[in-house]
Amino acid sequence: MEQTYIGIDVAKDSFVVATRVEGKVTTSLHSNDRKGISSLLKGLPGSSWCIMEATGVYSLQLAIALYEKGIKVSVVNPLQIKRFAQTKLKRTKTDKVDAALIAEYGERMQPKLYEPPAPFMRKLQQQRMSLKLLVKSKRSFLNQLHALAQLDKADKAAVRACKTVLASIEKQIVELERQMQQTAEEQCQELFSLLQTIPGISTKSAIELIVVSGGFRNFTSARQFSAFIGISPCINESGTSIRGYRGISRIGDKNIRATLYMCSMAARVHNKACRELYERMVKAGKAKKVALVAVMNKLIKQVFGIVNSGEVYSAECQAQ
Repeated sequence: MEQTYIGIDVAKDSFVVATRVEGKVTTSLHSNDRKGISSLLKGLPGSSWCIMEATGVYSLQLAIALYEKGIKVSVVNPLQIKRFAQTKLKRTKTDKVDAALIAEYGERMQPKLYEPPAPFMRKLQQQRMSLKLLVKSKRSFLNQLHALAQLDKADKAAVRACKTVLASIEKQIVELERQMQQTAEEQCQELFSLLQTIPGISTKSAIELIVVSGGFRNFTSARQFSAFIGISPCINESGTSIRGYRGISRIGDKNIRATLYMCSMAARVHNKACRELYERMVKAGKAKKVALVAVMNKLIKQVFGIVNSGEVYSAECQAQ
């Protein structure tokens, strides 16, 4: 049976479905809720391959429903679709055009099939998103308090309101972190414990690594993970006139990069292999931040090493 490629452009309240058969495209609009998803599933042929962009919570339920129905589904990075559109010099951008473009991308590129995360992983991902928002809000209120402190006569009601909200946010942060640690200990205790044997990897950073990597199911190598979070080096060369190092790509989640950067600060002191790498690079004249990025990559290699081997960290083995 001939494969039917279906591109889905997902929005908050609705999604557009573009069905591509023998180069011809037909589109339909559905509401992004249980009723809309159900109506889509009823009309899908068994030979369908659905392709959609990763849009967080808005695409999650649809992707899981398609997977559970036995329909082939791929969830791709929106940047890949954007770059694909640029190669075709697309000038028009509508939901229908985007859905048709996604269908064509799926037919040409044959993206990796989607596997939904385990229920506990989805729980951790939701808690992580909420935690990020709380931390951001806490920073905003701390800045506001600092600004009010610069005034000769700061309004007492404004200061009191900021302090009250801050106290509530800090309480919620502590509770979320406690629940995330409890979930990690209950659902992936061995992996959680293994990660913490690496000098420089704390409890919080171990949870962060587990969530971002999907329990290390989404990546097969340290190089893949480094590229995904944006700490892989970028070379910028062209002919004889452009010869340069452009730094790291910075494509991906900046929060995990920040977490790993703090881990590298500890690892350069307490992790033998990382300390030797850092000192060697600084001695060779490299900038300290460049050396710390190298330490971040070294930590990721150590993480994947113990995850693949299932053995606790050993300074002697890592030195080899």
